[in-house]
Amino acid sequence: MQHTPLNDDEYDALDALQDVSWLEGFLTAVVIGPGSPAPESWLPAALKNPAAEPLLLRHYHYMRTWMSKDPSSFEPIYECGGNWGPEQWCEGFVAGMQSDAAAWEPLRAAHPEWLAPFQREGDAWADAVTPSVIQINAYWHPPKGPKVGRNDPCPCGSGKKYKKCCGDAA
Repeated sequence: MQHTPLNDDEYDALDALQDVSWLEGFLTAVVIGPGSPAPESWLPAALKNPAAEPLLLRHYHYMRTWMSKDPSSFEPIYECGGNWGPEQWCEGFVAGMQSDAAAWEPLRAAHPEWLAPFQREGDAWADAVTPSVIQINAYWHPPKGPKVGRNDPCPCGSGKKYKKCCGDAA
């Protein structure tokens, strides 16, 4: 499977088949969420047009690579221009969470504030999407490297001690 980003023409082709903004929100939730679910478990919920499957899977694999190598550089597709909107992106993200709702419960309980932007709550919800994605990714997929001590600052960037944040989920 190719792990390179789609080019502009491929994004346009995918967008002609189904809403790219919604789709990327959905895929982001799958990629940064709990575990590493096999595509067979979420693909039926994501795929609105069977002709989109090759481009959808390529974008999914690229996002997995991107978020594992450089999650701090994440930006949702609607920030890149085009006709893509943050509302549709958030709807897709919520649908991606719902594809395995029970697995998301520990995060819902520990950090509901990280999920608020996807519900479009508050005045600056769109500005909070990117930081929330980065924090959620760190929660479910802690960075590899030196072990984080219980009293060290949490690597997700919350400002809390690790034991009161992501370390509490274990």
